[in-house]
This record gives sequence, C-alpha cells and structure tokens, in this order.
Amino acid sequence: MDRTINPEILAIALGVHEAGVLPSPDELAALIAEVEVSAIRAEAGVPDQLLGTAWYLHGIAAALEGTDLYDPVRRRHAFAVSAHILELALDDSRNRLDTTEGNEDDRTGEDEDLAETTETETTGPPHDPDEVRARRLSLAFGAQVGYRRCEQDPNAAAVFRQVDPLLVTEESLASHLDTLAVEAGVAFLGLQRRRLTRVVRVWRRQLADLQRLAGVTDLRESMYGPAQAVIEAVHNLTLFLTRADPEALETARAHLSDVVTGGAGLADRSARWVAAHLLELLDDLAEGSLQRLLPPDTPPALAHAFALSDPPVMTLWPPQRELLRQSRPLDPATSRLLISVPTSAGKTLMAQLIICAHLAAGAGRVLYVSPLRSLGREMRQALRSRLRVLGRKLGDDQPDFPALGAQAAASNADVEILTPERLMHALRQDANAALEEVGLIVVDEAHHMQHTERGFLLEGLLAFCQAHPSPPRLVLLSAAVGNHAELAGWLDPSQPAEDVVFTSQWRGPRRLHGLLSPIRFTAQLTRTELPPRANRTRNTEAVLPMGLRISVRPTSTGKTFHMATRRDQPLGQRIYREKFPGDTTGKQASSVTNYALFAFGAAHLSRSGSVLVVCTSRVATRNTAQAIATLLPEFPPAAPLADFLADTLGADHPIVDCARHGVAYHHAQLPAEVLHAVEDALRSDQLKALCCTSTLTDGVNLPVRSVIINSEVDDGLPRTWSGQPQMGPAQLLNAVGRAGRAGRESEGWILLTRHRDPHSPDFALLEPSADRLQVLSALGTDDALTDLAAAEQLIADTADAIFKLAENHAANFASYVWFTLDALSRVPTLTAIEPMAAVERLLAMRQLPPDLKDRWLHLAAKVAEQYEAIEPAARRRWTNPGTSIGTARTLDSIAEALTQALLRDPAATAPAYEGIWAEVLAGMFPDDWPLQRTLDFFAQYGVYEVLLTFPEAKEAWTFTEKRTATSTRHHVDIAAAITGWTGGTTIPDLADAWLPDLSREWALEQTVSNISVTFEHYLAWTLGALTNLINTRLEQARAEIRLPATVGWHLRHGVDTAQALALLNAGVTSRRLAHQIGHSANDRNIGVDELRAWLTDLHIDGWRREFSATSYEINDLLEYVRNRRPSMIGSLLDARHTSLRVTTTGVTVADGLPAQLRFAAGPQPSSLTADVNQDTVAIIPADAYLDVLTIIDSGIDFDATLTDDRLTLRLRAT
Repeated sequence: MDRTINPEILAIALGVHEAGVLPSPDELAALIAEVEVSAIRAEAGVPDQLLGTAWYLHGIAAALEGTDLYDPVRRRHAFAVSAHILELALDDSRNRLDTTEGNEDDRTGEDEDLAETTETETTGPPHDPDEVRARRLSLAFGAQVGYRRCEQDPNAAAVFRQVDPLLVTEESLASHLDTLAVEAGVAFLGLQRRRLTRVVRVWRRQLADLQRLAGVTDLRESMYGPAQAVIEAVHNLTLFLTRADPEALETARAHLSDVVTGGAGLADRSARWVAAHLLELLDDLAEGSLQRLLPPDTPPALAHAFALSDPPVMTLWPPQRELLRQSRPLDPATSRLLISVPTSAGKTLMAQLIICAHLAAGAGRVLYVSPLRSLGREMRQALRSRLRVLGRKLGDDQPDFPALGAQAAASNADVEILTPERLMHALRQDANAALEEVGLIVVDEAHHMQHTERGFLLEGLLAFCQAHPSPPRLVLLSAAVGNHAELAGWLDPSQPAEDVVFTSQWRGPRRLHGLLSPIRFTAQLTRTELPPRANRTRNTEAVLPMGLRISVRPTSTGKTFHMATRRDQPLGQRIYREKFPGDTTGKQASSVTNYALFAFGAAHLSRSGSVLVVCTSRVATRNTAQAIATLLPEFPPAAPLADFLADTLGADHPIVDCARHGVAYHHAQLPAEVLHAVEDALRSDQLKALCCTSTLTDGVNLPVRSVIINSEVDDGLPRTWSGQPQMGPAQLLNAVGRAGRAGRESEGWILLTRHRDPHSPDFALLEPSADRLQVLSALGTDDALTDLAAAEQLIADTADAIFKLAENHAANFASYVWFTLDALSRVPTLTAIEPMAAVERLLAMRQLPPDLKDRWLHLAAKVAEQYEAIEPAARRRWTNPGTSIGTARTLDSIAEALTQALLRDPAATAPAYEGIWAEVLAGMFPDDWPLQRTLDFFAQYGVYEVLLTFPEAKEAWTFTEKRTATSTRHHVDIAAAITGWTGGTTIPDLADAWLPDLSREWALEQTVSNISVTFEHYLAWTLGALTNLINTRLEQARAEIRLPATVGWHLRHGVDTAQALALLNAGVTSRRLAHQIGHSANDRNIGVDELRAWLTDLHIDGWRREFSATSYEINDLLEYVRNRRPSMIGSLLDARHTSLRVTTTGVTVADGLPAQLRFAAGPQPSSLTADVNQDTVAIIPADAYLDVLTIIDSGIDFDATLTDDRLTLRLRAT
C-alpha cells in the first residue's frame, strides 16, 4: 500500500493547489486507508470527495507531457493513485449491480459485524441499472488506464475481471451504443485474448451488418462512427500483439486519431475519451510486446507460442521487459543466470520464455527442476500449450525412481519437468545418459538449497552439473534470495555478479498487512465456585468469552486500525480451573481453540475473495478447514469437487464435507490426484478457502485474495522449542506472495496470527530483510554440524563407519560423495577429472569457514578411501539406489539372496533356444514375470517387512487405534494390502478391509496417509531399487527371466496393467480411469503401443460411454491421444493454410464448400464437428482436437473447407 497511500507520493500526485479545493496529502492518505479498512469489514463505500479527487488526478495524469507542472513522475504517481481509488469505487454499493452481494447467504453468522467501524459518505438512493452499468464501465476503464500508465499492468487485467459480465454481445448495438466504445477499451486493456477476440468479432459482425443494411462502406460520421473506429483500432492492436503485424499497428493509430480529431464523428464523447487514452498508450504497448523485445533473429513461432496459447501473453510486465533488455537470458551464450524477483512479478513466465527460446534456437533439451510437485504440475500445464504451438514435446510425468529399460519415452522429450529427487536418481543410474543433449537446466525455488531435509540434494545437483566437463546452462529462480552476489560468485566465479544476477523490486498487486489475534472479553468474565472435593486445588471455574481482533496497517508508517467481533456475541469461551484469580494454567479441553477463532476470520474474509490459510501441520490443515466449513453455507460451485473426493476417498473422509462448503485442505499425505483436483478447484473459483502446509505456498500461483499465516514465524531470536515448526523467512515471503495473484487480483491481504495481543513490531515479520534471506548451505546448520561430529566420532571408533551413517546430513553427504566419485569416473573425457571436483563445487565449500570446510572434506576423504576399497561392480551398484551407503549395501545383499532364489527356478536357466543358438542367445530375450507373481515372490521372502526396518522408512506403514500419540498400534498385513492397492481397489474399500473396527473417518484418513507415505513414496522407491539390482544380476547370469522393471511404478500408482501405467505416466491423473482403461485394453489384447490409436478411435463419446469419464478426465485423455505433429497454428500463420484428415459422417456434400466448426451439443468438452449447411459432415479426430482447439481459442480469423475427408483451414484476410 505504501506506493499509493504514502503522503510523499500523494503530495507529488496532487501538486500545489488552493487549500480546501482538494484534500491534503495526509487527508487523502487517511481517506484511502479508511476505505481499505472498510473493505476488510466488508463495508464498501468511497466518499464523494475521494472519488472527485481520483477523477481530478486522472485528468492531471492525462494532460500532455512537456511542461514542468505535468512532468512524467507526477503523471505516473497521479495515474497510480487515481487508478487505486477508481477501482475501490467499483465496490461501492452505488456502483454495483449485484447489490445483494455479501448478503446473509454468505455471512458467517447473524450480526457479527466487526466493531469500531467508521461511517462512509455514501448516501443516496439506488440508481438506474443502465446508469450504474455505464458508470461502472467508466470507473473500470479509468482504473485500467491508470494502471497501464503507471506500470502496474497486471492490475488492469484484474479490473477487467470485475466488469467482464458488462460486455454486451447478445443484444443490438443500439441498446448499448452509449457504452460500446468504453466496453471495447475495457476489453482491450484487460488483454484476455480469448475473450477479447470473441467480443470484438461479434461487434465487428454487427457493425458490418449495419453497413450492408445502410449500403455504405463504413459508418463514419454516423452515430456509430466513433465506436466503430475504436473497435477497429482494438481489432488491429490485437492483431499486432498476437501476430506481429506492423501494418496493423499503424492502422490502429489511424483509427484512433480519426476519433480524437472528430473525423469519425463528433457525437460520442466516451469514444473520444477512450481513443485519446489508447492513442497515448499505443507506443508503450508496442514497446512492451514480445515482438519488439525478442532478439531480431528469433523465430516468429516463439512469440506465437505465448500470444496464441494459454494463458496468453500479449505484453510483458516491467521486470520481464527489463530482464530481456539487460541480462540476455535468451542468448545460449548466457551460461549462468540467477533471477531473483518478488512473487507476482512474473518469474514463472520468465522461466517459460527462457525454456521456449532455448528450444526455438535448437540448443538442446531442457530440464526444469522444481522441489515442489505442485509447482511442477502448474508448469507442466502452462508449458503444454506453449510447446503445442512450437511443435515440441513435453516429457512424461514419471515417478522419481527410474525403472531400468522403461524410460525410452523420456529420452526423446524436448522438455522434462522433474523433482530434484528424480534428476538425482537419473544421474545415479547413468549421468552421461541423463545429461545427454541437455543444453539448459532451469531450477525454480532455488532457495530450497537451505532446506533442512532436502536442501543438500539440490545443492549437490547444482554442484555436480557445474563440475561436469560439459556443463549445461544453469538458470536459477527465486523470490527469496538475500545474498545475490555470493550465489553469483558460486555459479560463475569468472563473471561480475551484475552479469549473473537479475533482480527487481517491482510487483503488481498491492498488499495490505494485518494481524489476527484472540481478544478476551474480560468484562464478561464469570467465576463459579466448585463443590468441595478431596485433593482439589482448583476451586474456581472461570468462564471467559472470546472474540477475534483484526489489526491492519495500510502503510508501514501509518496508523494501525483495530476491529473486533461483537462483545455481546462471543465466538466461544475459555474455561479455566483456577487456583487463584487470573490463573490460566488450568485451561479445560472444552475451551475454544485459537485455530477456531482464526477460522472465523478466514470465513469472514472469504466474502471478498478466496482465502489461503497456511498451517503448521497436516493435522492443523484438517482441523482448520473443518472449523471454517462449519461457518459457511454449502457452496454449489464446489459440488463437483466434493463428489470427486467422495468417489476417490470415501464419503466419510473429512475433506468431503469441507468441500461441500467450499473449503478444502492440502498436504503431502493426500493422493496426487486429490491434490491436483483441489488445486484446479481453487484456480477455477470452486473453493472459498483452502488450508495447506507451507509446501503449497512455495512458488505455486494460486488465485487467492487473502492469506492467513497461522504458524510460528522465525524472527531470528533464540527461543525454546514450542513443539511446532517455525516458518522461515523464505517460506514466509513465498506465503505472503500468494495473496493477490497478479492478473486476477489487484490487491492482496496478508494476516499473521498472533496468540497474544498484537504489537507493532509484529508487522515487520511480514517483510523479512535481505539479511534474513541468506541462502546458506544445509551443511552449515547446527543440525548438520552435530551430525558431522557424530560421524567423526563413529569413524574414530569403527572401521566401517561410513556404512553405519543413516538418515542425517552426514549420511547424505557421504552418499553424495560416493555418487560423484562413481559418476565422474565414467564421464568420457580426454582430460582427467579431479575426483573431488563436485564436492569442491558445493556451495558449502564457498560459505563455510576453513575449519568446518576441512572437516567435511576430511569426511569426504574417508568416503573415498572406503570407495576405493570396494570392487568396482559393487560400488557401482551401491551408487544406484540413492539411499545411504549402508542401506544400499544391505539392499545389494538382499538382491543377491533373492537372485539366487530366482535362479533355482528351472525356468530361469532353461535354454530358450536349441542347438547352436542356445549359448549365443542365452538371456537375450528374457520373459518378464507377471506383476502379481513378482509381488507374491517378495511377500514369500518377507521383503516388505525387511524394507520397513531400514532407517529411510521412518514412520511408513503405521496405523493406530486412535488419533492420540500414545494409542495402540494396529497391524495391517502389508502384502495383502499391496495386492489390493495395485489391483485397483478403491480407497474406501481398502479402508474397510484394512481397518474394519476403527471409526470410518479415522480409518479413511490413515488409509490415505499410508498409501501416500508407504506405497507412493517409500516402497515405490526401495522396491524399485531392489528390483533393478535383482535384474542386473539376472542379466549378468544370462537368465531367461526378469522381474518387471516397473514394479515400483505399479506400486506408486496403484494399478496392475502396463496400459494403466502408460496413461498415468503420460499425465492422466485419475487412477480409477487408468485402471478401467487398462483392463479394458487387456481384455481386447490392445497393448501399450496400440493404446493411443484405440482411444483416439473411441473419441470423447466413447470415453464417456465405456469408462464414464468426467470432464476433467476427458481433458487428460485429449492430451494423451494428441498426435505430436508439427504445429498446426504455426503452419496456418506461416503458410496461411493448414489441413488435417477428419472422420466423415457419411453425409454427402460437394467438395470445397465452406464449413463451420462447432462443438456438439451435450456436456462439455464435446466432439468438435465440421458442419456444412447445418449438417454435420465430419468430426475432428481426437488426436487433433487440441491442435484445432488452439487455433479456435487463439482468436485468429480463418475459413474452413472440406474436400473428401480433408479439412483445410485458411487464414482470412484482415
């Protein structure tokens, strides 16, 4: 808020004026702050004086440049302040058409309004709806212009979302002629390509109909003339921004000038206002377009990949423009780059630009590495449409641990999206193959290097890639780096830091900081004497009514506003058994909890937009979500999510009832398909509140208005362990950045919970300084040094100490050293590689003091000694699993024993061929055991139980009778459980089978949690590693059998057919659907290689009929069956035509007749048909559906003709 409520900025914007005419800077700041606070209270209203000042500033800002009075700085500030106020006015009840918004249906209770309100000068009766609509459009356009002119571009798009329903396309032009030009201006400045092209196409068609009716070539000087010129200008500007047509830019300029000068007609003042602003914006928009910013030799397809895909990018934001101009990120010669910009500054788009430019330049494959699966899913979704336009391939979403021989699909992908774990596992198997033809590695959320548990893995990856003789380009992204220069020196010591680092402080949405805290209504405290009882020391029961306080501070130096719930309607009560008055040590379990009070705050804030509540633990996410849900009515838009969750997890799972009220929760122990569905529901406005752990807030773009951080925050001060983890500065900064997603919200509210009365210094916690954001190696933490000391003692006491290190920093470091020694020894190079090169390149070796560095290097030397003492084949095998070295050695011994058991099977050694070929071809074409036989084999030898004893297992496969920590453990047979899970049994049925005597809710929760922890992660990893070790031995023995290499993948996904596995690895998220398709294909003898063709033939109607596929599942299948052909939209733009083979329906029509592409009636998505004279003559094949849809959604005007079974699309002349 500081940039618009700062009195110094307001003084510049207001300039010098006569006292009393306008408010003073301090008065104006107070007025804006009052309106912002009123919004928190859900009381919208903008005083007339404030609105009048906004229009005055808008007029000042619109004045011509070139005078001392109206210098660029004053104009920019005036635009920013006026835009802020004009947008606030959109929420004023006088300017709303939906005056019932926020009524009792959405309230959290009767008469619970926050107290200490300030009345706002918003009197007057309701206005005529047409007047309100016109005023609302004018306010929106004024705000959009202001935001565009003060370089807060995403806020203009956010304003458009508020008035989008006011664009009229279903009525005659005459019915809204007075606002038509403003509608066109609002639509254009929103820059939502799909919506923009659709409304402009309708208006142009209506105007063309009027021209034909009047028998004229244009409508100049008529009542429609100015609006038509504005619409034509908008049309041409859109052509320029999407297709780099310079003539279209000049045509737009001519149309706008014609309106401003009166040549198009004088009757429409609104059109002249719109045209004048667009004319002045013209050059700025052009300079901010991709066409102008990309290097001159960039293929046009790169700009098309962003302008014509979703989400569309027609202009870049200031930091993105600055990056392209200053840091040469698209130049393959830029080998190292660190991009550090705030959240909502477009960091994700920067990564996409660099990736796509690298591909367009043909500089090799790209690896995008994200420590967070949620962020990886989001990037995968965004890149799909970009790569579709480029005609490039996105790799499958494979599990982290590799299945040897089952990764051919990954090798020919242009872009791989993976976690650090998956990349490290690939490097451990074969570093040369993993980095083959890789020209660029992009690492998002790079500050995770300092993460306590996984940070060293990421640090090690980056160090290894830098030590490699042929290192790929490295681009690191983060919003939470305070030591830019130090990281730059680590990435590239040969370059000045400013050549390696790009940073910017720009951000789009405003932020309002606040605190949530319990309030004690001590005046209503009651005390009751308890009956005497032997040994009772607490003889008084005190009942204290509780409420909630919201404290907000619109600016960092301004007044703090406090609001509280009503004293006469407390939210709950605290009950204490006292030894003396004021004794709070005997709080009773029935007392209202703080999270329940904070839940009330979340429910209240949800009136103004969706809310994200960041919690400390998985249990806290569930409890908080349930508390919020009890305060909200059922929310119909969330019904599809609730139904999906009930089908997937069981109707009694606690998340289901939450979802029916528009609330959900998100943590790592929920199945991937559930997490995916919850994230998509939030993005599509089907949720009002989402409770999550901090893993979701790191880098994922979530469209929420408010973020509540209900967590202990690390303030840098020493403190005793409270039993709850603290949120570090980087985590906090990322959580704060989720409030107010750029392009969807122009303002975000961030509230930090306090379990005591708030203090002014609490606000500073929400803005951690650079020195608190130092990215430091995990090897320098206190925990790591404690582990190092223990390892040193173990080495001093034990000969084979390296093999006894397990599940700590020292064990991870030793495993990394072992891996690098193995990997670098096998890199083909003409010059020798220093064995410790990848260890020396660790960030720790740059940051730690010499004594600590030497201690870690001494441990590395001990690992190297042990490595050299082991025979080469064994040390290679111990590298692969990715466990501690000791666990890897044990796994190898187990693999040896199981291999010998397998070789005792006559089928393993029986020759597959007779005669002279028996010896030559022995073991060349082995048979894979069936999955279930393999699982039975592991069960027979107790493999699962053994794996669960390893230190890496932690709390895997743990069940208890009750939720309490001391509850009795409950035994569930793991072998039978695995058979049921891989066999496709639903989670509700598994819960019934595993835990029939427990409460339904607790049984479901434990079933879901153990599937995630044990099957999807731990056993999928270790069982996969064990299978690889066994198969390596079987291959060496030239045996005629192998265990299925994908056994770990089957366990991860819970399916039992290769077809189902192919679907899930390719991005289909529904286990139910994959299982059903897999068995149906098996029954028809359709293998993996024929699966795409079979599903393509079935098409959408067949998917619904055969598999009851939902809309969400259909979208996944459309992506799966898509034919990886050259870009159709690229061909259309380059050659002005493109064609494809279609499925004809048998209706006979003459060749070459015009065809219309339409979606079939019924639930969407539906089949896409080609119709001639209202008859459906052809159906677009499923494998071309998304490519044709990309063309339709791009807004490009084209004509379609059908000749035999070939549909041709031709670019229409503009």
